This record gives sequence, structure tokens and C-alpha cells, in this order.
Amino acid sequence: MATVRLQDLTMIPASCRWRRGLVCGFLVCGWLWAELVSAAPADEVIPIGSITINPKANNRRAVILQGKTKNVTAYQGQDSFGRSLCGQGFILADETGSLDVLYLIRCQANETPVLVGEGERVVVQATIDVSFDNVKNTEGKELVFKAVATKIILEK
Repeated sequence: MATVRLQDLTMIPASCRWRRGLVCGFLVCGWLWAELVSAAPADEVIPIGSITINPKANNRRAVILQGKTKNVTAYQGQDSFGRSLCGQGFILADETGSLDVLYLIRCQANETPVLVGEGERVVVQATIDVSFDNVKNTEGKELVFKAVATKIILEK
């Protein structure tokens, strides 16, 4: 009768260990990818009140907001490199609250894009910015947090 040592039973050939590690690695990578995809921001409109209740928790968050514009103003100036900037600032309001929105683009001299008018309903794709960069609204209040718009869509 042949004797079988305990060490012989627990030994796994090196090629099987390599394959098992590769399969486990693929499974872990797939699970992580699925988690990242599910954590990506959805293309859903969120209420403004959910941003204004805790702005610091939403800093640098990409959002889609919807509401009515008020206090629309035109902006024209320069960035830190002296290039021309123009755009609009306005307050976006929905039934849960309101938020200052700033939309700036590079423009030609003497050109001011007028995208939205007073009281228009819009959808705004923006990034929430919580900073102390001396940007002020029309009342002279410093905009400690604001939505920096990347795209504005007029509703019909």
C-alpha cells in the first residue's frame, strides 16, 4: 500500500495557481468596473435643494439642474492669461431652492453671447464649485458656491 503524505494533497501545480490567480484577477477587475459604472452620475435632473443643503459635500460634482432663470446678467472680462471671456450669470430656481449659475466661454472682442432670457425654463449641465474666488453676483454678494455651467439647453 502506498503512503500519501499530507503535503502531496495540498500542493497545487504552479500552472493551476497562475490560472486561478488570473481568473480571480479578472473577476475582481470586472466587479470594480461594475461598481464604478453604477457610481457614475446618471443623466437625471436633481433638485437644487439637494445641493444647497450641503454645498461642500457637492464640491466638484457634475450635476444636471432644471429650473427657471432670474436676475440674468451678461459677463465680459478676461481670464488670468488675458484672454477674452464672456457669458452669463443668473439665478436658477426650482421648487426646492435656488442657485447662482455662471456660464463663461472664450469669445471675440465685442461679442456677448445671450443664451437665456429672464424667466426662461432651462436645463443646465454644470459642476458645483465651492470656493472663495471673489466672484460676485449682481447684488454684490460673493458667490461662495455656484454652479459653473458647461451646457445650457432651453426648454420649449
